[in-house]
Amino acid sequence: MRFIAVALIAAAALTGAASATETSKSVEINFRASDLTNVERLDSLRARIRSAALDVCDVYAARSLAERRMARECMVEAQRQGESQLNIAVARANGVIELAAEVR
Repeated sequence: MRFIAVALIAAAALTGAASATETSKSVEINFRASDLTNVERLDSLRARIRSAALDVCDVYAARSLAERRMARECMVEAQRQGESQLNIAVARANGVIELAAEVR
């Protein structure tokens, strides 16, 4: 079984503190190789990435407008990272990455 890690680094500024201190959270999303070649399963993985980004970034806990903005930015970045990992996994499953490596 493989996994995608939806990760983020949220600055302590999310809570209002200026920050050299950063906190890190991540969520692993497990999947099977066969999930990468099935459209419905890929859609499900994308939904799981979005849900994990919402959880990791505490989007629903944000109260002020500033917290909501930062949580939204965090969510967008976490989701982008997860989608990027998913795209690489799909490319590998379809032999695209190995083919590109041979062409160079």
